[in-house]
Amino acid sequence: MTVRKNICIDCGLCSDGTIFRYVPVREGDQLEPLKAAGAVFATMNDTPSFLLPCPAFRDGCCSIYESRPAICREYRCSLLRRYEAGEVSLEEARALIIRTMALRDRVRPALTAFAKPETSEALSGLYRLMLAKFEAMPDPAHARREMADLLLDIAGLRVVLAREFEPRAPEPHVTADLSGEVDRTLGD
Repeated sequence: MTVRKNICIDCGLCSDGTIFRYVPVREGDQLEPLKAAGAVFATMNDTPSFLLPCPAFRDGCCSIYESRPAICREYRCSLLRRYEAGEVSLEEARALIIRTMALRDRVRPALTAFAKPETSEALSGLYRLMLAKFEAMPDPAHARREMADLLLDIAGLRVVLAREFEPRAPEPHVTADLSGEVDRTLGD
């Protein structure tokens, strides 16, 4: 039997606000560690949840790993499922994670600088703030043209996330992607 390396340690896109906006919590989840880490709780789609990026996700790993919510323990992105099934090698998975994180690292600071959020936001929240800022400008189309490179990077990131990371059946956690039209949550 081949021992597989854990690719999640190299990643964290499900925890840092790149893929999801929030994580539903379940009865029985230990919330004190999340609260102590500074998690912001809200009711999303009539479900108690905490907002992402997760403040317990630090330096590439979960600082409350042993007491993380059940959904965090159970979640498997599409890439992880394919890796565990032997469809993707460790090297391929790591290379894809590195490329995706590099794209995220171009998008997030640019969105943050443009949108100037008052609080920490998931990428979809930053994108919504950017769109609202565009619409408030005298010439929204001109503003979009000025930000064309960023908009292309956002589109590229959405494609990679949808193809390679976002859950597919049997876990359709679709409930806000970067287009702001469909909400994606790490939940059921």
